[in-house]
Amino acid sequence: MPTSTSSYIRTALLAVLVGVLAGLASAAFIEALDWATNTRESNTTFLWFLPLGGLLVGLGYHYLGPGLERGSALVVEQLRVTSRPVPFRLSWLVFIGSVITHIVGGSAGREGAAVQISAGIADPLARKFSLNDRRRTELLTAAVAGGFGAVFGVPFAGVLFALEVRRPHRPTLSMTTVAIIASFVGHSTVRAVGVEHSAYPRLINVDWSWSLALKLALMAILCGIVARLFVSATHGVRAVMTKVITWHPLRPALGGVIVMVLIGMFAWRDYSGLSIPLAIDAMNGDEVSFWLPKLLLTAITIGSGMVGGEVIPLFVIGSLFGGGFAGVFNADVALMSSLGASAVLGAAANVPLACAVMGLELFGNTEPIALLLVCAIAALASGRGGIYGKRPEFID
Repeated sequence: MPTSTSSYIRTALLAVLVGVLAGLASAAFIEALDWATNTRESNTTFLWFLPLGGLLVGLGYHYLGPGLERGSALVVEQLRVTSRPVPFRLSWLVFIGSVITHIVGGSAGREGAAVQISAGIADPLARKFSLNDRRRTELLTAAVAGGFGAVFGVPFAGVLFALEVRRPHRPTLSMTTVAIIASFVGHSTVRAVGVEHSAYPRLINVDWSWSLALKLALMAILCGIVARLFVSATHGVRAVMTKVITWHPLRPALGGVIVMVLIGMFAWRDYSGLSIPLAIDAMNGDEVSFWLPKLLLTAITIGSGMVGGEVIPLFVIGSLFGGGFAGVFNADVALMSSLGASAVLGAAANVPLACAVMGLELFGNTEPIALLLVCAIAALASGRGGIYGKRPEFID
């Protein structure tokens, strides 16, 4: 058997293992964050421990994982240029750190953390089995697909997310195959152990018209601007914190103080944690909360150094913005809210195709053209910079 064929088969088998491990880790992570959310909501005094939670997260990364603070950006960098290992300790650091962030009320997500957990599992396996740089990159890509697909319950989008986020490099057939293996195995593993994902309202069929098309285009442009605002705010908070505070653990502690004060001063408790109920209300066409508080709290939480990821917060921000847009322009609130969620996330992460497909998996396949349209326009409107760095053109 040729060496290249043998190494591919080994990588594919490892992708199955990574998918299972990513699924089990994602299931445990979902349950842990649900516990943290329920614990916080049943005892609101936990919010007053935000500064302490930030300090604990900062201390953990400072002493146990120096250099790992970049989180998902570090993983994405290794998908593009294999310059340094992704250690296993990233997995349990982001797992524990995310639970701490959520139990005290930081505004963060879980999908970005799940990607880091999976990568922290996969890369040590790649080194253990002496995979070359090409196969190591394939296994890391599979891990990203497995983590995203498993924790969100969107296996097709998980594959596209992993392939799209690793630009400028074009995906190969072998890379695509192992990503498919890990994403679907991870998703199946979560379902097999009985863990449920959040259920979102289904998109309804709409009557297309020039008026609707223009409203969708305008909303998509504005979603791109909102995505750019989020990226700039998060990077800006990080830059200011880095310049003002030299000792890393104090940055998330200060971020916790600011988030705690804002939540207490403006009664923004609903915006802490994942805030998924806010998005579901908007997608049902019910009450639509203002989107800016979620953006502000998440930018401070993530930018200051607390962990948990940006995906769900961006999803919520987009949903609330889309619902608010519908109220102003006399459009269907449920439709615009669902489309806005995918558009803002796709623009901020520079993965418009993955997020359009994610919308199809979450909301049903009744409006594929609308999802593709708003995600593509929003990504163009947001510019090349995103939460994972710039969006270069594809190269071979």
